[in-house]
Parts: sequence; C-alpha cells; structure tokens
Amino acid sequence: MAWYEPNRTLTHNALFNFIIGNRSSGKSYGLKKRVIKNFLDKGQQFILLRRFKDELDKSKESYFDDVVYNKEFNADVKFANDCYFINGKLAGYAMALTKAKDYKSSSFPLVSLIVFEEFIIEDNGYSRYLKNEVEIFLGFYMSIDRYRGVKVFFLGNNYTMFNPYLMYWNLDTPYKGDIKKTKNGKILLEMVNDEEFIKERKKTDFGELIEGTRFADFAISNKSPVDNNKFIMKKTEKCSYFFTFKYMGELFGVWIDYAEGKIFISYDVDPFFRTVYSLTLDDHSPNTLLLKQINNSHHFKTLIDCYKEGLVYFENRKVKNITYNVIKLLIGGR
Repeated sequence: MAWYEPNRTLTHNALFNFIIGNRSSGKSYGLKKRVIKNFLDKGQQFILLRRFKDELDKSKESYFDDVVYNKEFNADVKFANDCYFINGKLAGYAMALTKAKDYKSSSFPLVSLIVFEEFIIEDNGYSRYLKNEVEIFLGFYMSIDRYRGVKVFFLGNNYTMFNPYLMYWNLDTPYKGDIKKTKNGKILLEMVNDEEFIKERKKTDFGELIEGTRFADFAISNKSPVDNNKFIMKKTEKCSYFFTFKYMGELFGVWIDYAEGKIFISYDVDPFFRTVYSLTLDDHSPNTLLLKQINNSHHFKTLIDCYKEGLVYFENRKVKNITYNVIKLLIGGR
C-alpha cells in the first residue's frame, strides 16, 4: 500500500507546506520518518506542534510509537519533559500554539522543521480556531525561525479548504495536478490522493462496512463533506441589491431576485449602499452597523429565513463556506 512521502514535496523547497488528504494516508507517518532521518543524518531537530495543550498532551508521548513498532530505524526514541530524545540526544520538542508566547525568549538554533498536526478543525467551523490564529502562528514561527528558513508541514484531512490558513493566503484546491504554489513558491498546497491507497482501504473489513456512506467518501475516497457545489449559482440579471455585510475583513453583497424568490451572496458589492453590517468587533469600523441580534435586523432575519428554506445561493464555494460560518455565528450566538 502506498503512503505519503515528503521527499517529493521537499524538492519544491517551499517554506510553508500544506499537506491535505484522506485520513490514515500516511501524512503523519511520513513526517515522523523524515524528522528522525534528519536528526540521525544531519543532527537537525524538529517541533511537533498542536493547537491546544490538551490535544498535545493526549498524543505527545505516543507520537513515535508506530514508527518504533515497525522498526523503521535502528534508534532508541524516548520522550520526557516535552522533549524527544533519539539515542540519548535531544532531537525535538512538543509544543502547543496556545503557549506561543512562552517560547519567545527561547532559542532553537538546530530546529529545521515544524510539523503542525491536524491544522484543519473538522467540526464547529471557525468557533474552535484561535482568535487571529494565523498571526499567532506567524509570531510563533518567527520565534523559532529567526530568518533561517525553517520549513513547516501543516497536516490536515480533506474536511474543508476554507479555514483561516488557506483563506489567509487565498489557497484552494489545485486546478491541475496535485500541487499548487504561491508567493514565489514559498507556499505549497498538496492534495494527497493516492488511488492505490483508496482501493486497498476499500477492500478492508472496515472499508466494506462503511461502503456507500458519507464517512467513507471523506475518510477513504478523499471527498470533502463540506466543499461541494450545492447552492452554487451566479446571481441573475434581475437582482436588486439588499444589503452588505463584512466578515473577516471582507465585504459581501446580498442580492434578491424577487421574481425567482432567491437570495444571492456575492463579492459584487454596491459601494454606494449605506446599510453595511459588521458581524464581529474586529470587523466593526466607521460606517458599519454592528449586528448584535438577528431580530434587530430585517435584512438578516430575511436572509436566515430564506436560508432555512433553501433559497440562498452563492457565487462560489468560498463565499458559500464563509456565509455558512456567518450563519452558524448568528444562529449559535457568540
């Protein structure tokens, strides 16, 4: 069975590498082998990064157990005091992004690679990401990197492409092939989608058990349960402008086709329309209305009611996913 190997990815020499694919496709395993090899061959250290400390605490001690069990290396791997030791020498660190400030005054001159496990959150949308998480990560990265060129591997399952990191750099699924690069090649997005792996997984007992389910599409066949083309439609020519809302620093136009009975959400914004709602304090600025309750706004109450009836359409998948998070925010509260 084929597993993900980072060797080809590394030949592109990108600084930030976003590796996304189906579950259990070997993304983590391949990076575990790489960091051990880097240390044994070159003395280079690594950092295992998780978002929350409780996530880190559940996985840090057993992180290399599968590699050790499979006897991939003739090496003694131990864990103690949030550090990894190989053959008795310091090889790496286990860190949590929520503790980023604690690492500012420390020096990590031998660290050459950071592995950010499960950077995509698979439930509750944006509510579980840290506030200003990308900037928090960039600050953490600067503390480690010190302009040396430390590489980062962001590992995630193909749940949704619309998360703070990929949206920060406007990244989406590659149109051709499996790799997309931006920022002069410094950022790389790779979709891991090995057909041999998928076929072998489908033949297993568990694969046969979940065949035909939504979970199988996600976990084995690498199909996102969120990113699809349902309700994707360009607005009609008969549309009238309804209102504008601001979310995550971007403006979105809401349009109504009264004849069709449909609402369309688009990046097409009427700059002269005065009704502009901000959804969060961070988005609030002069000439915007901070929305506190749905019932206080005829505009948003209409939008939510139409959404529940399946009458809201979106310009593209990015607009759709952003609006879904807005609706979760409004219905679920702050």
